[in-house]
Amino acid sequence: MNTERPAFFSVPAVYLTAAVVFILLLLLGPAINDNPYAQSYESRVELYRSKLDSLNKIRSIRERIFMRQMANLSVAEYIDSKLRPTDTLLLPPQAYAKRYMETAVTWTDPRILTWLIGFRNVVAWTDTARRKHANAFIALEPSSIWITRPGGQTNIDSLIHEYEWSR
Repeated sequence: MNTERPAFFSVPAVYLTAAVVFILLLLLGPAINDNPYAQSYESRVELYRSKLDSLNKIRSIRERIFMRQMANLSVAEYIDSKLRPTDTLLLPPQAYAKRYMETAVTWTDPRILTWLIGFRNVVAWTDTARRKHANAFIALEPSSIWITRPGGQTNIDSLIHEYEWSR
């Protein structure tokens, strides 16, 4: 009886080992060399790096705000131009403004409105204690915005009811 074991490094064993290693490299090679952050890099860092020269030319903070917040800045500046010194403006809830505006609405937050136009007498819709002191209200319709006051053409009670209904 032949008890001799076959050689460990035989030619068929070397071919089999090479074939297994080759198949594993084919299957796992792209996963090993793939950068998991490449997509994030392309969407964030590379986007800004490619635009860096054009962004560096814009020094004015006002221009930068306008580039980022076009519609919100336009609405805030319009509101600012129509406010009287004695006005206390009641900002509508965000849901009310979203119904009439196509872009994202951020100007309904008093902190953002202050950042966009400066300090004004404004009352947030959520500030129920100070809501009764407001004497100027924002009314919206598709493609139009205006500030209304008590005694004007707009019924303030209906407008406030619409604010409440929007929440």
